Amino acid sequence: MLNADLISKWIEDVNGWIDPPGCESSFVSRPVHPGGCYTVGIVHEHRFAFYFWGLHAIDENSPHAVLISVDAHDDVGVPDEVIPDDLNNLNISNRTELGLFSWLRLRSLNDGHILPALYLDFFSDVYVLQNGRQDSPAFKTLRAEQQQTDSSGRIHTVKFYQDTVKLLSNLPQDCPVYLDIDLDYFAIDNRNAGSVKGSEDLVPDKEIRSFLSISGPLLGPILNRIVGLTIALEPEYCGGLVNSLHVLNILNEELFEGTLCTDSCKWKGTANK
Repeated sequence: MLNADLISKWIEDVNGWIDPPGCESSFVSRPVHPGGCYTVGIVHEHRFAFYFWGLHAIDENSPHAVLISVDAHDDVGVPDEVIPDDLNNLNISNRTELGLFSWLRLRSLNDGHILPALYLDFFSDVYVLQNGRQDSPAFKTLRAEQQQTDSSGRIHTVKFYQDTVKLLSNLPQDCPVYLDIDLDYFAIDNRNAGSVKGSEDLVPDKEIRSFLSISGPLLGPILNRIVGLTIALEPEYCGGLVNSLHVLNILNEELFEGTLCTDSCKWKGTANK
């Protein structure tokens, strides 16, 4: 039988570059700018994006960015989920500890990882883009904004939008952007299935490609400001793994030359081709 001492030794001995289960790291050339690269974090469950956000926050070469989170749901969380003792004791520079915290401490429903990230000052502010279709989960539950005080007493604001143009018009000029995309943004309710989870349909491919286009309504205006990217597969909310991977494939085709998780992958439009 395994015991706590043995497990602790495993954790101490683990290679510091091993990502948590269900996570993949892909290093890609920065869009537009010559030279440099950053991590694209691919996560199965959305709360593990917190792991990659933490790694970005402690990178001395990375500027303090705003987070734009594209999601079908409100994954911000509620103030009661921000427990200062837990967060203050988290050693962000320890990848294993950061991964375990993302797995075991954050909400297993994958809807409470943004406020803890703001408490730790991972980002300056957050802009959440939720699907405005009438058959999207967020259509009737959109709120205006929410605030979170960080461990140093600074106030961070989360703003919610269902319109890309309005979001971009309120985004500070020239600020670095960390982009977070939950693929269930492109899922809609299957009315014939009632409330059965995992029965969602996808919006038409043409609509997905238009939104994710490198010159599209969201990516085009911020492309030269992106400093990081997380992608959440969330197959249970995309209508299954096949649907989720289908959207991921479109995203890969629209945003990158080559394939994510290979050495040859780079953003379309990179200057260092």
